[in-house]
Amino acid sequence: MKRVSFRELIRGCPGRSVVRWLWFQFLRVVCVTWFKLFYRLKVEGREHLPLTGPVLIVANHQSFLDSIIMGIAVGRRPVYSLARRSLFRHVLGWLIRSVNGIPVERGVADLTAMRRCVEVLRDGMGLMIFPEGTRTETGAVGEFRAGTMMLVKRGKPVVVPLAISGSFEAWPRDRKLPRLFGRITARFGPPVPAEELLAMDETAALALLRDKVAAMVAAAKPA
Repeated sequence: MKRVSFRELIRGCPGRSVVRWLWFQFLRVVCVTWFKLFYRLKVEGREHLPLTGPVLIVANHQSFLDSIIMGIAVGRRPVYSLARRSLFRHVLGWLIRSVNGIPVERGVADLTAMRRCVEVLRDGMGLMIFPEGTRTETGAVGEFRAGTMMLVKRGKPVVVPLAISGSFEAWPRDRKLPRLFGRITARFGPPVPAEELLAMDETAALALLRDKVAAMVAAAKPA
Protein backbone atom coordinates (compact mmCIF):
# COMPACT_ATOMS: atom_id res chain seq x y z
CA MET A 1 0.00 0.00 0.00
CA LYS A 2 1.23 3.50 -0.86
CA ARG A 3 2.59 5.35 2.17
CA VAL A 4 0.97 8.74 2.79
CA SER A 5 1.66 11.56 5.21
CA PHE A 6 -0.49 12.46 8.23
CA ARG A 7 -1.58 15.62 6.41
CA GLU A 8 -2.83 13.51 3.49
CA LEU A 9 -4.72 11.18 5.84
CA ILE A 10 -6.79 13.96 7.42
CA ARG A 11 -8.00 15.20 4.04
CA GLY A 12 -10.94 12.83 4.38
CA CYS A 13 -12.47 15.10 7.04
CA PRO A 14 -14.62 18.16 6.31
CA GLY A 15 -12.48 21.28 6.48
CA ARG A 16 -9.42 19.02 6.69
CA SER A 17 -9.53 19.39 10.47
CA VAL A 18 -7.13 17.43 12.65
CA VAL A 19 -9.67 17.54 15.50
CA ARG A 20 -12.38 15.98 13.34
CA TRP A 21 -9.98 13.30 12.12
CA LEU A 22 -8.98 12.43 15.70
CA TRP A 23 -12.65 12.35 16.77
CA PHE A 24 -13.42 9.94 13.94
CA GLN A 25 -10.53 7.70 14.95
CA PHE A 26 -11.63 7.74 18.62
CA LEU A 27 -15.14 6.61 17.71
CA ARG A 28 -13.69 4.02 15.38
CA VAL A 29 -11.59 2.51 18.21
CA VAL A 30 -14.70 2.28 20.41
CA CYS A 31 -16.70 0.60 17.64
CA VAL A 32 -13.85 -1.73 16.68
CA THR A 33 -13.62 -2.93 20.28
CA TRP A 34 -17.36 -3.57 20.40
CA PHE A 35 -17.55 -5.40 17.06
CA LYS A 36 -14.40 -7.44 17.65
CA LEU A 37 -15.66 -8.55 21.05
CA PHE A 38 -19.26 -9.39 20.17
CA TYR A 39 -19.22 -10.03 16.42
CA ARG A 40 -15.63 -11.14 15.76
CA LEU A 41 -15.52 -8.63 12.91
CA LYS A 42 -12.98 -9.35 10.18
CA VAL A 43 -12.02 -6.75 7.56
CA GLU A 44 -10.41 -8.04 4.37
CA GLY A 45 -9.04 -6.39 1.26
CA ARG A 46 -8.46 -2.95 2.76
CA GLU A 47 -5.45 -2.56 0.47
CA HIS A 48 -7.95 -2.01 -2.36
CA LEU A 49 -9.18 1.24 -0.77
CA PRO A 50 -7.24 4.34 -1.94
CA LEU A 51 -6.20 6.61 0.93
CA THR A 52 -6.47 9.77 -1.17
CA GLY A 53 -8.56 11.00 -4.09
CA PRO A 54 -12.28 10.59 -4.85
CA VAL A 55 -13.59 7.13 -4.02
CA LEU A 56 -17.12 5.73 -3.97
CA ILE A 57 -17.64 2.66 -1.78
CA VAL A 58 -20.70 0.61 -2.78
CA ALA A 59 -21.89 -2.01 -0.29
CA ASN A 60 -24.80 -4.36 0.25
CA HIS A 61 -27.24 -3.44 3.02
CA GLN A 62 -28.09 -6.22 5.49
CA SER A 63 -28.91 -4.39 8.73
CA PHE A 64 -28.74 -1.21 10.81
CA LEU A 65 -25.22 -2.31 11.81
CA ASP A 66 -23.84 -1.79 8.30
CA SER A 67 -23.07 1.93 8.56
CA ILE A 68 -20.93 1.30 11.64
CA ILE A 69 -19.25 -1.65 9.92
CA MET A 70 -18.40 0.48 6.90
CA GLY A 71 -16.99 3.19 9.18
CA ILE A 72 -14.75 0.60 10.83
CA ALA A 73 -13.75 -1.03 7.55
CA VAL A 74 -12.36 2.15 5.94
CA GLY A 75 -9.61 2.26 8.54
CA ARG A 76 -7.49 5.40 8.63
CA ARG A 77 -9.52 7.26 6.02
CA PRO A 78 -12.77 8.90 7.20
CA VAL A 79 -15.45 9.04 4.50
CA TYR A 80 -18.89 10.58 4.11
CA SER A 81 -22.13 8.60 4.18
CA LEU A 82 -25.87 9.11 3.77
CA ALA A 83 -28.28 8.83 6.70
CA ARG A 84 -32.05 9.18 6.97
CA ARG A 85 -32.98 12.82 7.60
CA SER A 86 -35.28 11.89 10.50
CA LEU A 87 -32.20 10.76 12.47
CA PHE A 88 -30.71 14.27 12.43
CA ARG A 89 -32.37 15.43 15.62
CA HIS A 90 -30.94 16.59 18.92
CA VAL A 91 -27.72 14.92 20.08
CA LEU A 92 -27.99 12.04 17.59
CA GLY A 93 -27.98 14.53 14.71
CA TRP A 94 -24.81 16.17 16.03
CA LEU A 95 -23.13 12.78 16.36
CA ILE A 96 -24.03 11.74 12.81
CA ARG A 97 -22.80 15.03 11.37
CA SER A 98 -19.56 14.74 13.36
CA VAL A 99 -18.70 11.58 11.44
CA ASN A 100 -19.51 13.09 8.04
CA GLY A 101 -23.17 12.09 7.81
CA ILE A 102 -25.23 13.64 4.98
CA PRO A 103 -29.02 13.84 5.59
CA VAL A 104 -31.21 12.34 2.88
CA GLU A 105 -34.99 12.19 2.56
CA ARG A 106 -36.17 8.61 2.10
CA GLY A 107 -38.72 7.75 -0.58
CA VAL A 108 -38.17 10.84 -2.75
CA ALA A 109 -35.53 12.14 -5.16
CA ASP A 110 -33.50 14.24 -2.71
CA LEU A 111 -31.52 16.44 -5.10
CA THR A 112 -29.94 18.42 -2.26
CA ALA A 113 -28.38 15.27 -0.81
CA MET A 114 -27.23 14.10 -4.24
CA ARG A 115 -25.59 17.45 -4.99
CA ARG A 116 -23.76 17.28 -1.67
CA CYS A 117 -22.51 13.78 -2.51
CA VAL A 118 -21.20 15.00 -5.86
CA GLU A 119 -19.43 17.90 -4.11
CA VAL A 120 -17.76 15.44 -1.74
CA LEU A 121 -16.41 13.39 -4.65
CA ARG A 122 -15.31 16.41 -6.65
CA ASP A 123 -13.40 17.64 -3.59
CA GLY A 124 -11.37 14.43 -3.73
CA MET A 125 -12.94 12.80 -0.69
CA GLY A 126 -14.59 9.44 -0.03
CA LEU A 127 -18.29 8.52 0.01
CA MET A 128 -19.93 5.24 1.00
CA ILE A 129 -23.45 4.29 -0.11
CA PHE A 130 -25.89 1.39 -0.14
CA PRO A 131 -27.03 1.20 -3.79
CA GLU A 132 -29.93 -1.12 -2.89
CA GLY A 133 -31.51 1.85 -1.11
CA THR A 134 -32.86 -0.15 1.82
CA ARG A 135 -32.09 -3.16 4.00
CA THR A 136 -32.55 -6.61 2.52
CA GLU A 137 -35.50 -8.68 3.72
CA THR A 138 -33.92 -12.05 2.93
CA GLY A 139 -30.18 -11.52 3.21
CA ALA A 140 -29.73 -11.62 -0.58
CA VAL A 141 -28.17 -8.69 -2.45
CA GLY A 142 -30.84 -6.69 -4.27
CA GLU A 143 -30.66 -4.67 -7.46
CA PHE A 144 -28.53 -1.50 -7.45
CA ARG A 145 -30.37 1.75 -8.13
CA ALA A 146 -29.60 4.21 -10.92
CA GLY A 147 -28.50 7.00 -8.55
CA THR A 148 -25.19 5.19 -8.17
CA MET A 149 -24.25 5.85 -11.78
CA MET A 150 -25.23 9.50 -11.49
CA LEU A 151 -22.57 9.86 -8.80
CA VAL A 152 -20.05 8.06 -11.00
CA LYS A 153 -20.83 10.31 -13.98
CA ARG A 154 -20.60 13.58 -12.06
CA GLY A 155 -17.96 12.76 -9.44
CA LYS A 156 -15.63 10.53 -11.54
CA PRO A 157 -14.54 8.48 -8.48
CA VAL A 158 -12.77 5.17 -8.27
CA VAL A 159 -15.53 2.72 -7.28
CA VAL A 160 -14.68 0.14 -4.63
CA PRO A 161 -17.15 -2.72 -3.95
CA LEU A 162 -17.61 -3.77 -0.31
CA ALA A 163 -19.35 -6.98 0.73
CA ILE A 164 -20.81 -7.23 4.23
CA SER A 165 -21.63 -10.73 5.44
CA GLY A 166 -23.14 -11.77 8.78
CA SER A 167 -24.85 -8.54 9.81
CA PHE A 168 -28.20 -9.89 8.53
CA GLU A 169 -27.93 -12.79 10.95
CA ALA A 170 -26.88 -10.41 13.73
CA TRP A 171 -29.78 -8.01 13.16
CA PRO A 172 -32.35 -9.08 10.55
CA ARG A 173 -35.03 -6.65 9.49
CA ASP A 174 -37.78 -8.35 11.52
CA ARG A 175 -35.98 -7.95 14.87
CA LYS A 176 -36.31 -4.84 17.02
CA LEU A 177 -32.89 -5.34 18.62
CA PRO A 178 -29.68 -7.00 17.40
CA ARG A 179 -28.47 -10.34 18.64
CA LEU A 180 -25.67 -9.95 21.16
CA PHE A 181 -23.19 -12.25 19.41
CA GLY A 182 -22.38 -13.16 15.82
CA ARG A 183 -19.69 -13.28 13.17
CA ILE A 184 -19.37 -10.49 10.60
CA THR A 185 -17.01 -10.04 7.67
CA ALA A 186 -16.42 -6.90 5.57
CA ARG A 187 -14.48 -7.52 2.38
CA PHE A 188 -13.28 -4.89 -0.12
CA GLY A 189 -12.90 -5.89 -3.75
CA PRO A 190 -10.54 -4.48 -6.40
CA PRO A 191 -11.41 -0.90 -7.42
CA VAL A 192 -13.23 -0.20 -10.68
CA PRO A 193 -12.25 3.01 -12.55
CA ALA A 194 -15.11 5.39 -13.34
CA GLU A 195 -14.08 5.33 -17.02
CA GLU A 196 -14.67 1.58 -17.22
CA LEU A 197 -18.20 1.91 -15.84
CA LEU A 198 -19.06 4.95 -17.95
CA ALA A 199 -18.02 3.08 -21.10
CA MET A 200 -20.78 0.54 -20.36
CA ASP A 201 -24.54 0.72 -20.59
CA GLU A 202 -25.91 1.97 -17.24
CA THR A 203 -27.87 -1.22 -16.58
CA ALA A 204 -24.82 -3.35 -17.33
CA ALA A 205 -22.56 -1.19 -15.14
CA LEU A 206 -24.94 -1.48 -12.17
CA ALA A 207 -25.23 -5.23 -12.71
CA LEU A 208 -21.43 -5.53 -12.77
CA LEU A 209 -21.06 -3.77 -9.40
CA ARG A 210 -23.95 -5.71 -7.90
CA ASP A 211 -22.53 -9.05 -9.08
CA LYS A 212 -19.09 -8.23 -7.65
CA VAL A 213 -20.60 -7.50 -4.23
CA ALA A 214 -22.90 -10.55 -4.35
CA ALA A 215 -20.01 -12.86 -5.27
CA MET A 216 -17.93 -11.63 -2.32
CA VAL A 217 -20.88 -12.04 0.06
CA ALA A 218 -21.36 -15.62 -1.13
CA ALA A 219 -17.62 -16.33 -0.78
CA ALA A 220 -17.62 -15.06 2.81
CA LYS A 221 -20.34 -17.45 3.95
CA PRO A 222 -19.24 -20.72 5.55
CA ALA A 223 -19.68 -23.80 3.40
